[in-house]
Amino acid sequence: MKRILLVLALAAAAFAGCIGDEPLPSGGEVKERMAEATGDLESYSFEIDMDQTVEFRNFEGEGSQEGEMILLRWAGAINLTDQSSTEVSTSRRTTLAGDKTAEETVEVYFLNKTLYQKMGDEWIGLLQPDPQYGIEKIDQLAHLMEMIERAEIVGEGTEKAGSGSQELYRLKVIPDDDTAYGVMLGQISSVDPRIPLMIDMNGLFERGAEFDWTVWVSKDTGLPTESRISTVYTAGPGILRMPPESPGTLEIRFETLEVRRFGGYNEPVVVLLPEEARAAPVLLPDLPEGEDISSF
Repeated sequence: MKRILLVLALAAAAFAGCIGDEPLPSGGEVKERMAEATGDLESYSFEIDMDQTVEFRNFEGEGSQEGEMILLRWAGAINLTDQSSTEVSTSRRTTLAGDKTAEETVEVYFLNKTLYQKMGDEWIGLLQPDPQYGIEKIDQLAHLMEMIERAEIVGEGTEKAGSGSQELYRLKVIPDDDTAYGVMLGQISSVDPRIPLMIDMNGLFERGAEFDWTVWVSKDTGLPTESRISTVYTAGPGILRMPPESPGTLEIRFETLEVRRFGGYNEPVVVLLPEEARAAPVLLPDLPEGEDISSF
């Protein structure tokens, strides 16, 4: 009898625990909370890591290559209140054979309606008549939310953030066709803007694309912490636009992992220009006839 009572007590306790568990919200509910949480931010920081590999298979002849690996590391911070930002990006391209490597670093600051950018060893400034438009171009969080707003969101569960105690919602993102096509075009064009001209992009989208997208969102704040897009595009016979006499075994394969991390929400962001940038010449935009630059 005691054993039966003990089993019943344990079952009751377990059942009570299930009733007390917080149910997982739907993907749509998390999306609504994200939109609300990001709607009144003052500032944030971001990091973008993009690793790409492009392979040219069975291409032969003078000047042909097997492919290359492209690494992009991009970090920045944005003050949405005074419309200022700072960002540094480094890209490195290495042939698959490992015999050639090229690296480039770009620094960009936006402050007092002026965009400052380092071009090689020189700095240049460009006055932006519309600072809101200037900041929108580099507002990575806004870009993410625009894509998510058009997507279907499916909740996959919760998990801890690394070794910390922050609990996250893990969401599967199923983008609309326009967004998915735009991601494909952007990733392939970043390898070389001429490559899309060699490919039936509609055919590639329909028959040669693999797309997986996951977003993590803070359970406490509703703010996104990470977005991870993994894609593979394979352009082969029937998709590559090649001369009729070309071998039928030609293939270009693109594999990309794009990770965006967000944090530093509402923390102070003070943009300080390097001394060389402060001394840079500032170019004025082309204005409609009769419009005075002093009005900006």
